[in-house]
Amino acid sequence: MRSASSAGRVDPRVWLLALGTFATGTDLFIVSGLLPAVGRDLHLSTALAGQTSTAFAATYAVGAPILAGLTARIRRKPLLVAVMLVFGLGNVLSAVSSNFTVLLISRMITGAGAALYSANASAVAARISPPEVRGRALAIVYAGMTSAIAFGVPIGNWIGELSSWRWAFGLVAFLAAVTVAGIQFFLPDVPTGPGATVRERMAAIRIPQAPTHLLVTALWTAGTFTVYTYLGSILEQITGLSAGQQSWVLLLFGVGSFGGVFVGGRLADRFGPVVGLTLTISALGVWLVVLTPAIHWPLAAAVAVGVWGLVHWPSFPLLLHRALGIGGDRGDMLLALNNSAVYVGQMAAAAVGGLLANAGMLRWNPLAGAGFELLAGLALVVSVGALRGRSRKRPVPAAASAEAKESSPALRG
Repeated sequence: MRSASSAGRVDPRVWLLALGTFATGTDLFIVSGLLPAVGRDLHLSTALAGQTSTAFAATYAVGAPILAGLTARIRRKPLLVAVMLVFGLGNVLSAVSSNFTVLLISRMITGAGAALYSANASAVAARISPPEVRGRALAIVYAGMTSAIAFGVPIGNWIGELSSWRWAFGLVAFLAAVTVAGIQFFLPDVPTGPGATVRERMAAIRIPQAPTHLLVTALWTAGTFTVYTYLGSILEQITGLSAGQQSWVLLLFGVGSFGGVFVGGRLADRFGPVVGLTLTISALGVWLVVLTPAIHWPLAAAVAVGVWGLVHWPSFPLLLHRALGIGGDRGDMLLALNNSAVYVGQMAAAAVGGLLANAGMLRWNPLAGAGFELLAGLALVVSVGALRGRSRKRPVPAAASAEAKESSPALRG
């Protein structure tokens, strides 16, 4: 039971969970700035080096629902500690990788650890927070990720420039160790969620609106990561920036992202996820079009990348909020699938971006990203339209009715 004084306030322990997403976010995004150095050191093409992100994403996408099912009956605190340890060890292996194969294996290990941590951290944050501030609680957890873009990634890039990209992965391993200590000493134990099997968790995809929602998530992710995965190479080859200058541009993206994720949390709590997603996905698509010519000039690229972070990240807490509303009492399961959809989108982005890079067309990556955002917007329209059509024909199942109630003012408007 929460006290009356705590009603409507975000539980401060949510910030502890954000520490872990800071570590996983640094690991996820740090590869972009290090890609040119990794490629030179291991004698890889830009496209092949970019597939290290694919290895991380593929393991995450496949592992999130499966590992969540296999660990469903483990209490949350020891589980979070264990997966952070695995994640940290994976980054140690990345740091000492001597060839492409070892690096790929290490990225798969870190992807597995990140998959379990992110799904459980967001579910625990939602469970310990009052419903009326759930959007803000989720925004705080994933503010750890955007903080990683703002601070962890530029610091890692500077470390790579001053010494080696290997020490940048060492930084992530250190962050994982700090997270383990924080969770162990300060996070109270949290009861397990539903003890669902892997099959039951995968069955969450049959919840009304779940397939189209997951498609929106994957396409939205692909839009930005078609560019971000190869941003270091774009800034080096097209904008003409040195490694040190790239770090400052990455910092601008991170600062914009940090503000953007809180904008998304506010939009979720105030207007509901449907209105928020309509606005943010549209804005992101337009800005990726603007980014296409901007990357040819250093100052324009720096400004455009900073604004890009601001318009990209508001969608993420909105997508999580909508997944919880659609999922109802199976919201935790749908969150795991939603996280998988994020990494399916990253896989698609790495593939499309790699094809453009191999063809000598890196300058068109932002325009390809805008195309993904257009598809994401269309998928959202289909998803909301299907919900309205179903509600006219017959009573809406309990899982979907939560979203219908939340989004109905927006639909009427």
